[in-house]
Formats: sequence, C-alpha cells, structure tokens
Amino acid sequence: MGTCRILNVSRVLIPPGPYPAPGETIQLSLFDSVWVSLPHIQRFFLYPDANVPFPSIVESLKSSLVSILPFFHPFAGKLTYIPSTCDAIIDCSPTAVGEGVAFIEAELPDIDIQRIAREENHDLEYFVQLVPDIFVEELPATVLAVQVTKFSNGGVAIGLAVHHTVSDGKGLWRFIEAWAAASLKGEIPPRPMPVHDRSVITYPGGNEIAKDFRRKMCPHLPKVESSKYSMQDRLRLVRRTFTIDKSKINLLKQKSGDEKPSTFVALSAQALVSIARARGLENDNGPFIIGFLTDCRSRLNPPIAEGYIGNCVSYCYAWSIASEIAGPDGFLRTCDILKEAIRKATEEPLTGCEGWVDEFMRLPAGRVVFLVGSPRFRAYETDFGWGKPGRVELASMNHDGEVVMLGGKDEGTIQASVALSAQHMDEFTRMFDC
Repeated sequence: MGTCRILNVSRVLIPPGPYPAPGETIQLSLFDSVWVSLPHIQRFFLYPDANVPFPSIVESLKSSLVSILPFFHPFAGKLTYIPSTCDAIIDCSPTAVGEGVAFIEAELPDIDIQRIAREENHDLEYFVQLVPDIFVEELPATVLAVQVTKFSNGGVAIGLAVHHTVSDGKGLWRFIEAWAAASLKGEIPPRPMPVHDRSVITYPGGNEIAKDFRRKMCPHLPKVESSKYSMQDRLRLVRRTFTIDKSKINLLKQKSGDEKPSTFVALSAQALVSIARARGLENDNGPFIIGFLTDCRSRLNPPIAEGYIGNCVSYCYAWSIASEIAGPDGFLRTCDILKEAIRKATEEPLTGCEGWVDEFMRLPAGRVVFLVGSPRFRAYETDFGWGKPGRVELASMNHDGEVVMLGGKDEGTIQASVALSAQHMDEFTRMFDC
C-alpha cells in the first residue's frame, strides 16, 4: 500500500477585516449547535487529467483561497467556548484567524489516480489519505483544513475537512463553488453574496434551545467527546458508488403510480428497500428509521437569503416497520413515508425542534439509515482551472447504512455512494441495480 507523504504544511492567512456582518463573533444558532461534537466533513475531488505543474496548482489554490476568505471569514475562524456565558461561537477575531487555514501539500506515490477514479468500490485506505483532519477534542478548534495531493503518474486531488458548525451542505457547496470560480476565472465577489449572521434565524427561545443542545451533546465543554471511528471500525464497512442515469430514474418514478415522486424520494426509496432486503428484514417487526436533512432557507418565517452559509436544515426521521420496507410493497410504502416526512418539514420546519437532540440520542443502534447530500449538488462542475473532476466522494462515511447523493458526472445522472457491512453489499447491489 502506498503511503501519502507530506511535502509541505503552510498557512493561508485571511486579509485583515472588517468582515461582513456579524463581524468577528459568530453565535451558533440552534441549527449549528447540534454539530459541535459530531464528526466533521471530509470530502475530496480527483482530477486525473490535470495537466498543470503542481507548483502552479498550489499557487492558484492558495491565492484564490486568500481572495474569497474575506467573504467566508467564519471558515478561517475557530470554534470557541465562552465559559462566562456557556456559549459556543466561531471566533474570527484577529487572534483567532491569525494562524490562518492549514494548507497541506502531499504526494501519494505509486498509485494510479485513474484506477481509484473509476472503480466503483471505494479504496478507503487511499481515500482517507487524500483528506486532511481537524482536531476538536478541546475548544478552541479550527474549522477548515485543505490538502492538495499529487500522484506520481499525474493528476491531483483536492481534499477538505470542514467542521459542520460553520456550514451545512448547501453552504459548503457555495464556498467550494466560489473558491473554484476565483481560481478558474478570478471571479470576485461570489454571487449570491454569502450571509453568515445567525440573527436572521428567529425562533422563540432559540438561544436557549441552542444552549440546551450543547449541554446535551457536549456536557463538558471546552472538552468535546466527539464520535470516534477507528480505521479498523471503518474498514468493516464496504463503500460502493453507483451512477443512475435519467432513464433509470424515470423508471423508478413510474413504479410509484400516478403521483410521481421527486428524484430524491424515488432514488432514496430504491436504496432503502434494497438495504432492508439485503439485510433480510422481510420478517423483522422492529423499527426501520430513515434519517435525513431538509433545507429550510425558503421555508422559515420570514425566509432567509439563499446565500446564507450557516446550517439551516430540519432534522427529519421517518419511521416504519422493517418488514414493511423489505416487503413486496416496500417501494410504495417508503415513497409514502418519505413524502410525508418532507411535507411536514416543508410546512412546519421548526415544529418540535426543541426535541431534535433528544430524538437523535434515542435512535436505536443499527436501525437507522442516513440519507446525505442532494441530487441538486452539482459537484462535477467544480473546475479550479484544470478541468472538471473525475470523481467526487465523501471520505467521512462512517455508518452501516448511509447513502450519499450528488448530481452525477454526466448530464441527467445521479451519483449515489453507499456504505454497508461487507456481507450485505453484493446483495444490495443486485437489488439496487434492478
């Protein structure tokens, strides 16, 4: 096995402020506070055909990151605990941002980037070497690190580690899109303009709910008892990527009868039923729980700007009996419960939000499948100046039963990456591809 070799570690410094509202102190909203102790995001982009000298790639990435960080200043800050008020904030004061964003240059020798870009099965031992890590055992902690890795036969990978308190998926993609546009075309400022001010989220008692979430998830701040996944634990799972074309998506929608589901619902239902059947749950009367997030920006009262970067998602759980999901009418049943959960989140995005953490902590082990991402995330449009990526993946897939969706490489396609225990993956593949 090739081992990633670190060539250089430097710091990308954000230019001095003033920064956009709210300035140097970002209070965590109730949406953000859920994530203080949960694992951070690790994502990478493979560019097998990058035909640009590595020093030029590094310089372009660094200079463009410098140019956009003033618009995304929380990404340069530190997640910090304030004992006097029991608050957690993202601190963007000169002292906090003074260290800059860690920028790692690395090399992965004797590895064919073309192979790992095309294989359906994830080579996790290599994937995790393409992303940096951030350490949050105790606050303050950095919220962003970047790694660019060259391969001996050409091509590069760009990897990021991002603490989830700073942004949800939509906000992170806006950051990545803005960075790529600055690198490719020198496009500054980003559009729409990023919004970081958590005060735009208004909910009675919201600050106290946020504090309650932090007390429950992180009772010993500034110490953070974050969820840890050893490499041995992670290697027990198999991860495989599937590409679903437009004709397959249309066939799935037609299976649901006259009322056609969304692409997200149809594809999720197919994956969930395939997982239930691969696990042999046809006679299991225990719970089958589906966990996912829905964007709330346009659904709050008042709505908030599309350029809002912080977390703004409802935490949704759809419950059923496992045998009903695995049974002969499982696809229709799953479509129905997903549509109902989405309807509730759409109409009443914050109803019951006080219980989000309690519900999460009560989830029975081994009974939950998580749906992550969105077919609307156009990850394969991310061109920093050396072409579009050949592969985009989430390296931080840690659950036995996790489905990560993105817009696919080709027009009209969807990419679904699935993590399952090894004994279930082949049967899942057979059923999912039907």
